Amino acid sequence: MANERPKIAWLSPLPPQRSGIANYSYCLVKALAARFDIDLYYDDQAPLPEVREKFEVYPLTDFLEHRERYDEVIYHLGNNSSFHKRIYEFAWSFPGTVVLHDYNLSAFMHEAFYRRNHELYRQALPNGHGYEGSKGLQSLIHRLHPNPSQSPMSHAIVGRSKKVIVHHRWVKSQFADNEQIEVIPHFAKLNRLPTPDEIAEFKTRFGIRDDHFVLTCLGFVNPNKLPRLQIDVVARLIDDGYPVQLIFAGEPAPEVKDLMTEVRSGKYHEKIIFTGYQNEADYFSAIFASDIIINLRNPSMGEASGTLMHALAAARPTIISDANQYREFPDKVCWKLAYDENQAEVLYAYIRALVSDPRLREAISANAANFVATVLSWEKIIARWTEVISRDR
Repeated sequence: MANERPKIAWLSPLPPQRSGIANYSYCLVKALAARFDIDLYYDDQAPLPEVREKFEVYPLTDFLEHRERYDEVIYHLGNNSSFHKRIYEFAWSFPGTVVLHDYNLSAFMHEAFYRRNHELYRQALPNGHGYEGSKGLQSLIHRLHPNPSQSPMSHAIVGRSKKVIVHHRWVKSQFADNEQIEVIPHFAKLNRLPTPDEIAEFKTRFGIRDDHFVLTCLGFVNPNKLPRLQIDVVARLIDDGYPVQLIFAGEPAPEVKDLMTEVRSGKYHEKIIFTGYQNEADYFSAIFASDIIINLRNPSMGEASGTLMHALAAARPTIISDANQYREFPDKVCWKLAYDENQAEVLYAYIRALVSDPRLREAISANAANFVATVLSWEKIIARWTEVISRDR
C-alpha cells in the first residue's frame, strides 16, 4: 500500500481501562495522528467518547477482517492478561511491530495461556532460552509457576516480530538477535496539571497535613513495589520524631489487602494512607502533594514505569531500585536502593537526608527537570516514534 499518510492499526489498551499502558498509548497516538492515519482496536471495554471522537475505533474481533488494509500493525504488550491476551495472539499469528512494555512476560503467559492455549505457551519457552530436547522443556511446562528470572518468555514473540520497540537499552541487550529492536524511552510528560484547589481538596480528603513531608508510592500497589519495606521504614521514622506521611496512591493488589487492613487498624493509620484507585485528577494531585516519590521494583519485570516518568516530569525527588533498566537513570536524578540485608537502613537514611535538607531536594529536582528536558522530552520521543514507524515501509 502506498498511501501519502501511512495507515496504521494500533492494538492496545485504551482509556478508561485501568492500565498505565492505556494512558501512555492514548497520549502517544494523539501526537502520532498528525503524521499517520491510525485506527484503534480495543478489547472488551469500549474507549471513552473522546477517544471515539478522535479516531476510528474497532473491537479486536474486527481486526481479522480489516488487517489487509494497513501499512503497519502495532501491538502493545504488557503483563496484564485481561488487557493483552488477545493482542498477543494476533501479534503471534500476524507479525508486525510489537511494543514490549515488560521484558519479563512469564506471569502474563502463565495466566493467559498455560491452561487455555498450552501450545502457544509451549512455543514461547524454547525459542527464548535455547532449550534442546524435551526433558528440560517438559519440566518447565509442567511446573505450575515457572521461575520468572529463568523464563522471561518474551524472546519468542520478539523473534517472530518484524520490528520491536522497547523503552530501555537494558531490555534490548537481553536479546542476542536484536537488530530489529529499537529503543524509544518512555516519555516524561504530565497528562494534566492539577489546580491548587484540586490538590488542597485531595489533601483534605485523605488527611494529608501541610506540616508533614509526604512520601508517595504511585499506581497499582502490588508486592513487587515492596509496600511492607516502605511501611516499616516510615514507621521507624515516625517513631524517631520525623514528621512524615506515606501515601499509597493507587489500587491495592489482592495480595496487599491484608497489609492495608493491618495498617488501617494500627497506630500509624493517620500517617500511612491507602487511597484506593485514583482518577486522573486525584492521581496528579497526589504527585503534586508529594515531597518525595518512592518507586521500587523487586523483582523487576524489565518494565518501563509510567509513574516514574510522571514523578520526574513533576521534578519530584525519587527513590528507585538499583536494578536492571533503572540503572540507566543517573544517580543525580534518582537515588537507587539495592536489595540486600541493608536495604531498610539505606532507605531510612535516604528519606531522612531528603527530609532534613531542603537544598538537597531542590538540587535533585533541578537535575530531574534537566534530564526530562534533554533526554525524555516529548518532542524528541515523538520524533523518534515517527522515524521508527516510517522506516523500511
